[in-house]
Amino acid sequence: MDALRASTMLLLVPVHAAGLLAINGRPGAWATSIFWLVHVFRLPLFFTMSGFFLALLLSRRGLGSTFRNRSLRIVVPLAVGLVTLVPLLVATGQATGTAISDGDAGNSAFNIQPSFLWFLWYLLILDGIAFTTYLLAPRMLSRLGDGMHRTVASPLIGIALLAVPTACMLWFQPRWFVAPATDTFVPSPSALVYYALFFALGATLCVHRGLVEAAKRDAWKWSACAVVATLPAGLLFTFQNSPELGGRIEVRGAALLIYAVATWTSLMALVGLASRYLSQPRPAFRYMADSSYWIYLSHLAPMVLLVALVAESGLATPLQFAFVTVGSLAASLATYPFLVRYTAIGRVLNGPRQRKNTRKKSEAEPRPAFARPW
Repeated sequence: MDALRASTMLLLVPVHAAGLLAINGRPGAWATSIFWLVHVFRLPLFFTMSGFFLALLLSRRGLGSTFRNRSLRIVVPLAVGLVTLVPLLVATGQATGTAISDGDAGNSAFNIQPSFLWFLWYLLILDGIAFTTYLLAPRMLSRLGDGMHRTVASPLIGIALLAVPTACMLWFQPRWFVAPATDTFVPSPSALVYYALFFALGATLCVHRGLVEAAKRDAWKWSACAVVATLPAGLLFTFQNSPELGGRIEVRGAALLIYAVATWTSLMALVGLASRYLSQPRPAFRYMADSSYWIYLSHLAPMVLLVALVAESGLATPLQFAFVTVGSLAASLATYPFLVRYTAIGRVLNGPRQRKNTRKKSEAEPRPAFARPW
């Protein structure tokens, strides 16, 4: 599950690269395809994993310790980021003449706004709702969890049932995915309900581990279902600008319903595949999982600089995309071991990390004379 949680952060890098290049004069079908395909599952997966790990912390540590943990991991980065990272991003965009959003002409580095940290803001709201319900209405929370369990445990009927409210929430969005306004702290009710559904799924998967085992067993079946649903959803997406079909209610309704099915089946496929193939400890994956939070927080300002750098380079747009993606990811990874991993920042983001003892055993602890050489 750590690998899935990290992937939601890491996928932001190519998504933001495609988006920044598109709004700065390098649009294209490639950018739209990347943006659309990743958003079928990325944001729902982020909130699913958040719900999973909140339930895991509650079961292991209790309410008080979990509250302190989430406050440290979410409130502190959000508060600090609002007065440092967001102003830095806005100032970098203004200094380089690079647009950072579709409507940022009036943005100021001195305005306090969620910007790209809206993930943390919505997660904080959902955590607050979960804590309040856990404390004041545990029976209602238990009934909701049982209801979600019964729904997910019946895949064919359950996915159909879950797709309906998901499509309804998408109906109120101007685009095919839920992207709340990033210049206000007032939450969108439809966006909050939309992400709460996936947050509840994550908590249910944690409490009822049999669902994870079932997803693991049927991982490739879920994957096939996800592909089967995603292909027609993508086809219908191309009709949105069609004068004949784009404005028809029945076409939009069918498109959003199929898109919702693609989202839910993709989530179950990813949970199953991760449980099947990524459950063994791997140092490289562990390191990337640890660094993913920092990558999410730190990658955008370097990315804006790189977008400005390639603007007049004459490179083909796909090469610009590769350069911006790899360059911004490299910048975050290069700073992580020095600024974050073993520092106070790292303790806030991921908990304390101990440096490995790099000395040889013979130097650190003399071997007895009678010890065998092997």
